[in-house]
Amino acid sequence: MPLSRASFQDIIERIHTVPSLPEVVMQVCRLVNDPHASAAQVNAIMVKDPAMAAKMLRMVNSVYYGLPEPVNDLEKAIVVLGFKTVRSIALSVSVLNAFQQQNANFNMKSFWAHSAVSAGICRLIASKTKICDPELAFIIGLLKDLGKLVLVENAGEEVRAIIAVAREFRLSFPAATRKVMDTDDAELCAWLMQTWNLDVDLIQAVRWQYDLTGVEGKPQSKLVAMCQFSEYLCALKKIRVSGNCDEAALDPQVWNQLGLDKTALVEVLTVVNDEVDNARQFLLLAGG
Repeated sequence: MPLSRASFQDIIERIHTVPSLPEVVMQVCRLVNDPHASAAQVNAIMVKDPAMAAKMLRMVNSVYYGLPEPVNDLEKAIVVLGFKTVRSIALSVSVLNAFQQQNANFNMKSFWAHSAVSAGICRLIASKTKICDPELAFIIGLLKDLGKLVLVENAGEEVRAIIAVAREFRLSFPAATRKVMDTDDAELCAWLMQTWNLDVDLIQAVRWQYDLTGVEGKPQSKLVAMCQFSEYLCALKKIRVSGNCDEAALDPQVWNQLGLDKTALVEVLTVVNDEVDNARQFLLLAGG
């Protein structure tokens, strides 16, 4: 029996339990946007979750962050790293804990490897182009594909069909999704980010990550271009998620949006291998 074309609302109605962020993380995210917040306030929130605080200290003292000397006090770690990096760590740990399910049709190890590399590349692009704060770029890169996991958890039959269509016609996951359904993972990811009350810029970036015309003339267009450039680099390096079977291609507008020329591609590609190594370390720390 052929599948009926599920809409965005159909998928939302299938979700019995929305993946949630711990209250501690929600409070940290709110404080980061408060210009009057202090390290003591962030610390007071973090210590309410001892497991999170311990994991954060472990990450801070890892080679991933490369601090010159060990930091054993959480408040000092917050001062050294800065609020936005602390937010990145807290969100990363929480999201990895929230999506631990295994699925025979979807390679979760490849998914998280791709997400972590995307996060590192987005941070690199933001540092080079100054289009946004590098830590916001990191979060966008890490979270932008979570809509795929919403589908994996709540639309198993459709995901099997999506991957089959992608393989047969050499399509990307989103292009194959639109062949099977009347929504896609970007729309579902934006919905999830909204339920978590994350930044509007982040929500708009993930919502339109496949379509620059959706944010034409808006500040978020540069963030969308960043997502597309990151995805292009991952495709060139074969760092892909299940269902992405298309050839690596890049919208020419991306170069203009980011203010980059083709020499930047060679420059960034030379450090992508470092980002792959960094991603492995990051996933071991954040998910461990």
